[in-house]
Amino acid sequence: MRIDLVMWTLNGGSTLARCFDSIEKAIPPDVICHRYVVDGGSTDDTKQIADRFGWIVIRSNRRGIPYQANQALDLVDTGVFGSFEQDIGLNQNWFKVVMPVLEYDSDIAVAQGLRAASGSRYLEAIDGYSVRHGLVPRWIYSIDNNLYRTDALRSVGGFPLDCAVSADGAMRNNLFRKGWKWKVCRDVVSLHYRDSFVKHLRHVVIQSAEHKVLWETYPEYRIPDKLGRFVATPLTSAKMASEAHTPGVFLAYPLFRAVRILSRIFGSLSKQYRFIEVRS
Repeated sequence: MRIDLVMWTLNGGSTLARCFDSIEKAIPPDVICHRYVVDGGSTDDTKQIADRFGWIVIRSNRRGIPYQANQALDLVDTGVFGSFEQDIGLNQNWFKVVMPVLEYDSDIAVAQGLRAASGSRYLEAIDGYSVRHGLVPRWIYSIDNNLYRTDALRSVGGFPLDCAVSADGAMRNNLFRKGWKWKVCRDVVSLHYRDSFVKHLRHVVIQSAEHKVLWETYPEYRIPDKLGRFVATPLTSAKMASEAHTPGVFLAYPLFRAVRILSRIFGSLSKQYRFIEVRS
């Protein structure tokens, strides 16, 4: 089976070469049909880098992840395609692990791996600790290192336009409603290039401010469990700091948790949000 590859970009020159190089090493060239980049109007060397690696660059009709992703989806003519963001460092075993998942179960619409931060010492410590100790929540997913069944995604209208900086949550819920499955392969972890802890916190706030659909809830969601993990934050942050030999994580992790929690609270109070329950 041959597959198309798609990516949406905007001024990704600082990470793009590493990203393309990792994709080349992970995916056999004989299974790749087309490589499409839909660019949001980059003013750096994004287009030149994409040209150098043999990706077809197309100017987007409208800037924003779901708009650029849908424009890319319109170009796909293979039964399965892969999607990547400009800051992913693909694990070399990614394709070997993820592709068989779709081949084994025809009810799975999307298969992907995990990702862990690289570039920010604080985020590396937080993500690394979570992966090593099996603390990555079961609801973690993304759209930046995925394989899709093209017909499944098109059957739900493609990438939802609920949020200009995201599309994954609403899309996954739409697929679940149609009876499709979404599989996260936890035994393959790719790199997520992050250059700043502060920029990541800013992204969390912006994402919460722009979402029309807030985070999913689950039938088994337990407030006491959440409170227990929150109370244990100082101990967890101390362990993270010790393992990573990065003392600043002792303060960075509580700040990380607080920003995420407060963003969700303020988002839910703004009345433009709604909670959706997922039965995966």
